Amino acid sequence: MSLIYKRKPNQPSLTHTFYDYYGEIAPFARRIDRNLLVVPMVVLKTIEWSIYRWYQTPIRRFYGVKGNELIYMITRRCTDRCSKCGIWKNPEPDGEHLPISHFIDCLNRLRDNLYQVTLTGGEPLIYMDDVLLIAEEARKRDVPMVTVTNGTLLNEGFLTRYAKLGHILVISLDTMDKNKWAEFRGRSHYDEVMGNIRLARRILGDRLRIQSVLASETLEDVARVKAFCDELMISHVVQPYMDFGGTWHGTATCGETGVACAARKNICIYPNGDVVKCFDHHRIPMTKEPLGNIDREDIVSILCKKRSTEVSRIMKGCNLPCKQLSCNIPKPVYNP
Repeated sequence: MSLIYKRKPNQPSLTHTFYDYYGEIAPFARRIDRNLLVVPMVVLKTIEWSIYRWYQTPIRRFYGVKGNELIYMITRRCTDRCSKCGIWKNPEPDGEHLPISHFIDCLNRLRDNLYQVTLTGGEPLIYMDDVLLIAEEARKRDVPMVTVTNGTLLNEGFLTRYAKLGHILVISLDTMDKNKWAEFRGRSHYDEVMGNIRLARRILGDRLRIQSVLASETLEDVARVKAFCDELMISHVVQPYMDFGGTWHGTATCGETGVACAARKNICIYPNGDVVKCFDHHRIPMTKEPLGNIDREDIVSILCKKRSTEVSRIMKGCNLPCKQLSCNIPKPVYNP
């Protein structure tokens, strides 16, 4: 017997669909007080879930011109083994890495709605040629770009080409203590990275940023990193620690913001092309499964799904700790 259809390697499995459905229905069913109403209410909720999941709205529900940030986790692979992060523990297989042409197509489709494109990882510069290609395409379309790196793979050739494009480079730096370095980064390359930071400062000038993570483990280190940045006249940004599989701990200063989540305007893409509104939005029950995949669907079609707009609506009122991250700031890091 021949199959009715074939599932592509990166296509969400039936198991993912079940968990997506169960994550929405189970909490709803528990809120129904009258036993006689459980079945009819679950049936109605199932119909609603199906509409939000599959129905595509005829109107492009974006948030105005230059209202979105496109964030691409180009890889989960990394040169470091940082204790603050667990992304590197699950690198994507070669067969699940998105061809760069698909992301370029996505960038072209969204260009009029983007105030910024951000490349993150893992370590983005493992795919240095792809990063430069995206940077060139972004410049052609007048879309500012930010690349976040750990600084280990930087070299003069890359920095010179990147500087000519006028984009921002952000380097992660959490300590100036050489004795803590190997514990924090899982590698003993303090002198190499610090040399790369000074090289980047010389070539990029004020388009270089340093970013530190504020956690219990770095309370004594962030001030020293800032002093180092002040000495070199580098802009310094502090992010509160968020649990992405690491072993660090948050601080008492990282409380809830009490403001609406602006990250609902983001368009985030995983290494395999899966599209989500936020890399942390799986915490919302109906978002156990991605909104779509740009390897198989047009990005505008994905964002026009009723389910996509419903996820944005839910995010507007949620109060998850990830709201403290810079991706929730509705303004670009880039200053032309």
